[in-house]
Amino acid sequence: MKKIYFFAPSKIVEEFKTQNSLTWYKVAELISAGISSNTTSWILTTYLYLKDHGLSCELIDYIPEEGILIADRDTLGNKYPYFGKVMLICTKGDREFHPSAHLHIVHNQMETQNVANFWNSYYIPHWPQPDIIPRLKERGSTVKNIAYIGSTSNYTEEFKSEEWMKAIEEIGCQWCPNFNPNQWNDYSNIDIIVAVRSFGQSTYTHKPASKLVNGWHAGVPCILAPESAFMTIRKSELDFIAINSIGEIIEGVKKLKNNPQLYLSMIQNGHERKTEFSKEKITQIWLDYFKNYVMEKYEEWMKMNEWQKRYDWAQRNILLKSKRVENRINNYKNPTPKVRKN
Repeated sequence: MKKIYFFAPSKIVEEFKTQNSLTWYKVAELISAGISSNTTSWILTTYLYLKDHGLSCELIDYIPEEGILIADRDTLGNKYPYFGKVMLICTKGDREFHPSAHLHIVHNQMETQNVANFWNSYYIPHWPQPDIIPRLKERGSTVKNIAYIGSTSNYTEEFKSEEWMKAIEEIGCQWCPNFNPNQWNDYSNIDIIVAVRSFGQSTYTHKPASKLVNGWHAGVPCILAPESAFMTIRKSELDFIAINSIGEIIEGVKKLKNNPQLYLSMIQNGHERKTEFSKEKITQIWLDYFKNYVMEKYEEWMKMNEWQKRYDWAQRNILLKSKRVENRINNYKNPTPKVRKN
């Protein structure tokens, strides 16, 4: 199989060329230092895991003369050059598609349906968080600490209100939001994960199911907004409690607090579901992707003449621009409502 090149910023390439593992603490350190989380999760983590499993690959900080190059959307930035003899694969994350890329990797199955898959999107689940510290078994069916784990950018305004804090306290629980990347792997004292970006109609087709999958790995039941990433992998009501309002979150917490058997059943279900999203499982998905899908696409791409390649590249540029215009029009017609702050 042809060699695969992973592209990353110069300041981190040398450090990782000789490493065989990537701890969560190193990931958090890089994020804190300003390295995109998309770079750490999609490029560094993937490179290290696949190299360890025998994939012929190299981590580089330059554009090779030819071959297959994989890079994340943040590192590629907003310049869209024609890459000539290099077939670019873009790990999209929750960003826009990239016109220079012939292939895209997405972490939400809904995005493989985008414009009849004009962008050649291929779904691969997001890696589970490395070094997760699971919920302490001795907590049993205790429901006390209700937590949000993640950045403030994905934190709904309603969680900042006094009404929310009061409602949680009235049912004998405490709200424990965690915005510190250095602690995002620690679930030891968390009893329920709650995650809502907004209460509305958006299905967030560009977002992954990470909070749910990490909850399964950590042994913590989840109460989540019905985003597309969560709903597409949901098999039963034990996977997570879907909600559409603050009141439904409170009812969900009460339900788990008053029904220890349900609570423990959700934990057991998570232990079973997490095997579908284990490091080993996703590693094999990546290996199969390169062996069966990428190599075939590369052969097809190599048979295209220069005019065909440039035409496709130009078409992708046009599509990106038209999508941006469409988004501006939609945002103008349907502005995000402002939530009153207390």
